[in-house]
Amino acid sequence: MGRPEDDGDDRPGLVAPDAEPMARPSDAAVAERYRLLLELSPDAIAVHQDGLIVYVNSAALAFARVDDRNAMLGRSIADFVHPDELPQMIERIIGMGDEAGASTTPEEVVMVDAQGVSRPMEVTSVRTVWHDLPAYQVILRDITAQKAVESALRRQAALLDHVSNAVIAVDDHMMVRSWNPAAEQMYGRGAADAIGRDLDEAVGAHVDPHAAVSLGGTVDQLHRRADNGRSFLAHTSVTTMDDGFLIVAEPTRRPLIERLGTILAALHQAVIVVREDGDIELANPAAGTMLGPEAIPGASVHELPLDFVGDESPIARCLRTREAVSDTTATITTPAGERWLSCSCRPIDDDGTDVVVLVSFVDITDRYRERTQLAWEAVHDPLTGLYNRSGIIRELESHMAGLDAEPDACCVAIFYIDLDNFKLVNDSLGHIVGDEVLHTVAQRLAAATPEEAAVGRIGGDEFVLVATLGIACSAEEIEQQIDKIRGTVYEPIAVSTRSEPLKVEASIGVATVKAGDEYTATDLLRDADIALYQARKASRARYVRFQTQHREELQRRQRIEEELRRVLDTDTDQLEIHYQPIVSTADGTLVGLESLLRWHHPELGSISPTEFIPLAEGSNLIDRVGNYVLETAAAEVAAVPELRRVMLCINVSRRELTNGQFPERLRETMTRSGMDPAAFCLEITESALDPLDGDLLTLLGNVRELGTQVSLDDFGTGASSLSEFYRLPVSVLKTAKSFVDALDEHPSAKSILAGIVTMAHAAGMRVVAEGVETESQAAIVAEVGCDLAQGYHFGRPAPLAEVIASGVRIRANPGVWETA
Repeated sequence: MGRPEDDGDDRPGLVAPDAEPMARPSDAAVAERYRLLLELSPDAIAVHQDGLIVYVNSAALAFARVDDRNAMLGRSIADFVHPDELPQMIERIIGMGDEAGASTTPEEVVMVDAQGVSRPMEVTSVRTVWHDLPAYQVILRDITAQKAVESALRRQAALLDHVSNAVIAVDDHMMVRSWNPAAEQMYGRGAADAIGRDLDEAVGAHVDPHAAVSLGGTVDQLHRRADNGRSFLAHTSVTTMDDGFLIVAEPTRRPLIERLGTILAALHQAVIVVREDGDIELANPAAGTMLGPEAIPGASVHELPLDFVGDESPIARCLRTREAVSDTTATITTPAGERWLSCSCRPIDDDGTDVVVLVSFVDITDRYRERTQLAWEAVHDPLTGLYNRSGIIRELESHMAGLDAEPDACCVAIFYIDLDNFKLVNDSLGHIVGDEVLHTVAQRLAAATPEEAAVGRIGGDEFVLVATLGIACSAEEIEQQIDKIRGTVYEPIAVSTRSEPLKVEASIGVATVKAGDEYTATDLLRDADIALYQARKASRARYVRFQTQHREELQRRQRIEEELRRVLDTDTDQLEIHYQPIVSTADGTLVGLESLLRWHHPELGSISPTEFIPLAEGSNLIDRVGNYVLETAAAEVAAVPELRRVMLCINVSRRELTNGQFPERLRETMTRSGMDPAAFCLEITESALDPLDGDLLTLLGNVRELGTQVSLDDFGTGASSLSEFYRLPVSVLKTAKSFVDALDEHPSAKSILAGIVTMAHAAGMRVVAEGVETESQAAIVAEVGCDLAQGYHFGRPAPLAEVIASGVRIRANPGVWETA
């Protein structure tokens, strides 16, 4: 049969690479017998050369479903291969090489007959010659029936309950759906307990049917019995079903070490097997990489360069107790540095009496470092490296727990340290310099703190030192520690942005607890904070040691602030305005009223303004308090016709003035009340003017432009500079009560008061002498030229009706308020 001509078909063909032709048989009889063998073979056989069919036997004709041999000869072999199979078939043939007689392994290939019907075939290709030229002989075996039988067998296997192997069916979600008696015997778990469980839980190991199928359908794994926890090596076959998988498992009988060797060699996880005497029986390649050259069979496990956290190696404990040990941490030093490992050990059944332990290692260095860093950050301040609040609480608890254990310990002391005026450093020099100061103070405190003590930064410019004091636990011992703290903090601090070092001072609150006291660490920290608050109030105190009344005072302050907020929201009937007369020193007539807020609480009684006004100024309540006084007083005075030209004096805080809404609020109040703007006088204390900046001066000027008076209250108690006195847009100066009190005690007091009056008049201001309580004081303030006077001598603060009813003479046109 000649070589067919190229018919121009451009379909992918199977063209043989160049090769040396094989020797042609010279014996005709042998050749004839070979031809007969091919012709009579039950397997379809075809020879193709340069991709075209040059020979087919009868079985090949039957496969192709053609009667005439010529219907196949000359056609491309690719015509009978399913298109999806062509790339793989070409790759297999090319991979055979040029050697005569080379062949492919039998493989399942989807072929197509002359009518295009697909059929699974087992195909083998052999390198041969045809008429002295290279060719390929293809042997095809129809496996359609075989696959049908296999499918039937798989379905039947799912129904087997009486085979010796465990037969387990699972659904697509790996939940057990059937569990035969052999499985009950093999795994020590009844069908009722197994059905509905996850497959991994049922067999005591992770089984991946998808991976097993991809690896050929079988896998050897360590499984574990449910009743006694013993492990055994199971040979598992996995078959894909329509709705899940069919798993057949049988225990293997090879020696454990031989069985494990094959399995462990392929693992990336470091695993060693250790005998009862401590010798390593088996170590996989990953163990050698992780643990070093000492991890080899025959070596002692105790020679491994492992440092376990704890007193006993988990491997030794597992060998001794025959109980599993999980996730024990160990360190190992490698050329790349220190690494952290997690070690788990489990005894396994070796079909003998000796204990054999399977030990696995996982490198957790990255996880350990991350966990360690997070643990550090949880109790440390990132800026200074000192303990944060959580860390200090933990240290406090540790010190307090040690009071009973240490015979020489008397008490635990906590020193709460606050840097004075640190906000000024941040505001004037910037937060970078502020951070430098905090870092320096932290380093100094840490260096000066005894090793057994603890120091921390718990927020802003606040530091805490915790120490256990000796048997004395005396004020002297506390003051010694205070001296160390002050000596550390007060030393000048060099910063990057200025040549002169900064000087920093601190306020300190101290709280102590003795053994047996029912205190928590949080209680002690709270009390030290309360003592610090008292130290800030007493600016000249070296420190304040906590006392119970300090907490009671704080609790009262918190209660008053809460009640004031509630009263302003829902119950202003508790508030009342009292008025104190301001009289002319010339004739004693009423020319003004100072409005003073009073609070009558149903439970706390009368609460002094000296108590609740500072609380309001320290919160967001002062604006609401001031607005209530302004609105109420203006309405009450305006309702009395004879008082409409009497000066109404209203106290205002710096915070009220600078909130941006005060001028408009004042204008609206004057409009609603109908009072003349000239009948309003706003009193602001001298201390509230510090610092005297341009914005405040502009604001006071705007208020004066409304037509109202502005009074400088408590003059002489603040730190006003006389050189700036003339800049103040003030029309009235009210002297501090202390100047009037001194008139009866110091001969020079009269001259000093007279000097103040002269200076005020020179600046065009009227003068009010405040705190006049006696006839002689009234006579002197009038003598030295004070225009107006106020005090108990002329009338105590009282409701407006009582002031009117007191018979005081009211001047209809109080011109004495006009600028001097």
